[in-house]
Amino acid sequence: MKATDIRVETVEVTFDDERLSVPLHLSKGVIEAITYATVTVHACTRSGAGVQGTGAILLSDVWAFPAPDLDHEEKDRLMRRLCKAIAAWLEDDPYEDPIQKGIRLEQAAVELAGQLAEEEPLLRSTPMPRLAVLNCMAPFDAALHDAWGAALPVPLYVAYTADYLNEDLSAGLGADFAGRYPADYLDPRRRTLSVQHVVGFNDALTATDVDPQQPAPADLPADLTSWIERDRLRYFKLKLRGQSPVEDAGRMIEVYTAASLAMDAAGVAGGPRLSVDPNEAYQKADTMLEVLDRVAVVKPQVLAALDYIEQPTPRDLEAYTDTLHDVAARVPVVVDESLDDIDNLDWIHRLGWSGLAVKTCKGHTHSLLAYCWGRQHGLYLTLQDLTNPGLALVHSVNFCAHLRLDVDCFEGNYRQFMPLSRPREQAAHPAYFQVTDGQLTLPPAMGSGLY
Repeated sequence: MKATDIRVETVEVTFDDERLSVPLHLSKGVIEAITYATVTVHACTRSGAGVQGTGAILLSDVWAFPAPDLDHEEKDRLMRRLCKAIAAWLEDDPYEDPIQKGIRLEQAAVELAGQLAEEEPLLRSTPMPRLAVLNCMAPFDAALHDAWGAALPVPLYVAYTADYLNEDLSAGLGADFAGRYPADYLDPRRRTLSVQHVVGFNDALTATDVDPQQPAPADLPADLTSWIERDRLRYFKLKLRGQSPVEDAGRMIEVYTAASLAMDAAGVAGGPRLSVDPNEAYQKADTMLEVLDRVAVVKPQVLAALDYIEQPTPRDLEAYTDTLHDVAARVPVVVDESLDDIDNLDWIHRLGWSGLAVKTCKGHTHSLLAYCWGRQHGLYLTLQDLTNPGLALVHSVNFCAHLRLDVDCFEGNYRQFMPLSRPREQAAHPAYFQVTDGQLTLPPAMGSGLY
């Protein structure tokens, strides 16, 4: 028991309807409208101090709950309802540290989703995926860590040690982690992070590519070249359509070429660094290999600039009949949607994935545990975003700034799709929303919690 253990007394969850300035195209669908969930917890410590914590996240049903027989409004309603059930479960819970709470919270959220399925006819034929459950749980988990941080005499990320935690990592990751704590795998907070820019499969690359019938909002660049001129970018994440290896290989070459020319013209040194994200569109790993082979024949420089591939194949691990070993032998391949359960990490590793795309939208505790497991096992680690605006972005940036990553950049695509969202939160944390010379420069110190 620690004096800084917290017990939640009250929980408030609110939902705001947000619209994207520019639609985000994924292989599973298009995101135009989305819910921003904000959670506030009031808690007390064993020593009697009152603390408050806040967490926020986008409830991304297109990404986390891709059920074609349910529309956005139906899935959004179900995810909001699960959030309300989680809020009720959290109130008046026992004294614990936030990792203990986070582990129990994930288990409880899965059980609550099962109870919801008994009450909702729509969920009987189309169960809510565990990934969507994690997405709903995430703002509550963040609020718990933020509240705990308010009770600490030291910065939050420094406190993930035996001095402030009741259990070591073996409680969540097994006996191999006995005597180890999250702080053993974290680095001192970096103050600069390179920004990774998303290039959609429909995005214009130069001014001549811009469709006059679909102009960008007046305050946003309309093409990749203009983005590079404005923000002096170097890191790019390519969304691939996943319908044709010929098309996808061609798109990789086109983006690399356009980015190289734009960087040269803008005086940005070093050449572009790429990652690709087919968003599960390839049914077999062989298709990804064909894309790489085609690129290698036409322009091998593109493969030399390719840092990693993110989730090229479907998320359902039980349906896999082949592995990712051959792809990983060429380019690191990281798991995203398939990682919805910490217990599956070893299975994922055995299927040939090189590493993990860590995301706070799956929960702070979940992401912290996955990161520690990956670092201990020598996996390739990246941090990816969920178009997070506002406080959700600040949380994700600060998390990234403490991780030891294999590609040291932050996917900050809120700038492209939701730049005007959460203006008060942006005003409270301006440095997190200002890109200069392709980078974020963070304040000298964080606040008392996650922000």
